[in-house]
Amino acid sequence: MKRIIVIALSALAALFVSCDMNTLPYTAIDESTAIQGIDDATNMRISIYTPVKSLFGGGRLDIEEIRGGMFNAMADFGNYYGLYYQWNMQTNDSDAESLWYSDYSIIGSMNYIIGSFTKLVEGDALDEEEKEIVNMYISEAYMTRVMAYWDLVTKYCVAYDPATAANTDGLPLQLEYAPTSDSSKYPGRNTLEETYNQLLLDLEKAAAYLPEGQKNYNYWSQDAVKAMRARVHLNMKNYTEAATIAQELINSGTYQLAASAAEIESMWRNDIANENIFLVAANLQDLCTSTGSYYIYDNNARDGSTPDPQYIPSQTLIDLYEDGDYRYATYFKTREITVQGAATDNLEIFFKYEGNPALRSSPTQINYVSAGKPFRIAEQYLILAEACANIEGQTQTGVKALNDLRAARIENAEPVTVADGRALLDEVKKEWSRECVGEGFRMINMKRWGDGVKRAASQNSAMTYPGDRYDGLNKPITDSRCVWPIPKTEIDANPQIKGQQNPGY
Repeated sequence: MKRIIVIALSALAALFVSCDMNTLPYTAIDESTAIQGIDDATNMRISIYTPVKSLFGGGRLDIEEIRGGMFNAMADFGNYYGLYYQWNMQTNDSDAESLWYSDYSIIGSMNYIIGSFTKLVEGDALDEEEKEIVNMYISEAYMTRVMAYWDLVTKYCVAYDPATAANTDGLPLQLEYAPTSDSSKYPGRNTLEETYNQLLLDLEKAAAYLPEGQKNYNYWSQDAVKAMRARVHLNMKNYTEAATIAQELINSGTYQLAASAAEIESMWRNDIANENIFLVAANLQDLCTSTGSYYIYDNNARDGSTPDPQYIPSQTLIDLYEDGDYRYATYFKTREITVQGAATDNLEIFFKYEGNPALRSSPTQINYVSAGKPFRIAEQYLILAEACANIEGQTQTGVKALNDLRAARIENAEPVTVADGRALLDEVKKEWSRECVGEGFRMINMKRWGDGVKRAASQNSAMTYPGDRYDGLNKPITDSRCVWPIPKTEIDANPQIKGQQNPGY
């Protein structure tokens, strides 16, 4: 009888300690006996997608959004994510520590799968058709590894500058499953250039055996790889490559922009849209990580009618939306809010992550759970527009991409007209804010643009937290707290990175 291997998520979450990213979980079976045939590999495939449910939701998105200046903390916000909101993180911070180890746990799991599945393909246990299937699983594991490294590099590293990336600290790269308790063999930090090049190399390997894409697909596809390649190239300022890939995805016709209030509502409330390139699978028995609860935080009626938010959208953000913008009614709702000892007012509350009613155990009680949407065709329009703004002679191509997105999102949208790439980039920045608010792009974008973070104007300054670190925060993008600290526990345990902490910590 063939062995059936399923590694539980709880085991995956605690796989590794320090940068010994290879410790076999106590619930796992030794590599030499674990994967013996196609059934074993197919059952272990769940371990490729289970981590994805947490990679695209929860604090990974929320923290970088509230740090980015477009949200204000309420006067009674209880200091939820307070150190991040204040740009005052420390090396012993539990959120930074948890995310670091969680992502490296995912990387270690993918290394195990890649290595063991590759040995299976190279052996004589599979026929040719089965080898094709397992090779597809290997490609899927490479893609999940990319997403974990991306989460790390965009938080714990500075923005990519082609002129300095070869001499800038990136991430410790662990690319093989090779268990050891010898701390002298733990990896030090590779350069930022090496880190990004590894992302591109892994994306090549991911593309090798994946199927063509289709809308609302729950598995990694060629189109998801393309979307990620465009994202990586944009961050590397490889604008021609980013524009070419984004244009290819748009021109494929496989994905269509949501172009009405009803379609926007369906995309964010019901997780169904023609523009989803990849949709994280979710059901009542297997939910994704909840996202955005602090924007609503309704512990009274629990249906969103009596919110007590910790963070509210700024007046600056709200003012970005034009009359007739279909997104507005889905992203924001007006509610009466009272701050104890301060004031009561009707405020706009961020409702983009109210959650999918089909994923609630109680139909009337919101739980902030939706299927993750890490790749939508809308992002490709933004990537194309931004890339073209930085390519000489391509301004009008970028203008068309921006106006095509606006035409789908805004009733009777007034076309944007600009004289040059710099003016186009200013408009694209606004559209990134309108389109992708709450989706975790804010700090990635600010770092790429080199823009400092200034806390935007509050809807009601009497109800939001005052002070230089709060409503008055104003930081250059070169501030040390632009990036997250490598956890002190990691620095202490890994002799290779003792002198490689991010500056300022």
